[in-house]
Amino acid sequence: MSIEIEGTQLPLQLSVLIVSYNSSQTIEACIKSLILELRSISGEIIIVDNASTDDTRAVLELLATKSPQLQVKFNRVNRGFAVGNNQALELAQGQEILILNPDTEVNPGVLQGLLKELEQNTRTGIIAPQLQFPDGRLQKTCRRLPKHMDVIYGVLGLAYLFPDSQVFNGWKMGDFDHQTRRQVDQPAGAALLVKGSLLRELDGFDPNFPMFFNDVDLCKRVKQAGYEIWYLPEYSIVHLGGASVKQARVKMLLSSHVSFFRYFEKHFTRLHQQPMNFLVGLLLYLSLIPRLLALLLFKGKATTTRDTL
Repeated sequence: MSIEIEGTQLPLQLSVLIVSYNSSQTIEACIKSLILELRSISGEIIIVDNASTDDTRAVLELLATKSPQLQVKFNRVNRGFAVGNNQALELAQGQEILILNPDTEVNPGVLQGLLKELEQNTRTGIIAPQLQFPDGRLQKTCRRLPKHMDVIYGVLGLAYLFPDSQVFNGWKMGDFDHQTRRQVDQPAGAALLVKGSLLRELDGFDPNFPMFFNDVDLCKRVKQAGYEIWYLPEYSIVHLGGASVKQARVKMLLSSHVSFFRYFEKHFTRLHQQPMNFLVGLLLYLSLIPRLLALLLFKGKATTTRDTL
């Protein structure tokens, strides 16, 4: 898709990529908020639905008949978040890419502001807005890239005993109030504006991280490529949080721990790092036992979208 002005084809400014799964309760509000934003931006919305079993398909088909900016692809099986986004990326024609969860609503003017910020600095690879719950409460979504000691501190409970510590809770940035703009390592993948040329150069998300840590891995590779990642709290997006994860908590909890270990296997490959990889892997799997028990006893209330430890 492109805009034609007096016979000249202009590229789209933005492609919004959304992967949906049983999102019938949230997807309509998300799309409607985007369509309002696209009145002032040349863009498109590409949704890949991962074989939803609720009314999501019917909702999307109806919205597609009313919205020329909307393109929908239906998968026959659930291929995960990473593959779904890569499928959408193959169809995208926008210069910049917004990775967005279906349980979000974009506030007026946010996309235009984020695009301007991204285009002002050639060294910026990703920009993330502040995420808020529907009642306006702040979501602390930024993290540092994880290290071996972060797992150890988490398993020993030190991250919980010292939640504001840059040492013991450094991975989850307990020392950051999320109220000021700053460079960060890894904001949540629920809403990421990515330089399109960079995302395509990196071949999108790594499918070895189907649901969790694909955003961590992407940010790691963006920084390795020499680009900056910025968190800008003056732009906010409403995010319900965990809508898809809550539908299969045990499976998602297992997936999160496996993907965490895979992250270390991928990015800590030197010989002297292997003993720590083994130790961290052992701790991650052992920590699954109490978490699974808590999940069964409290019916999943203790699990959130980004909590691996």
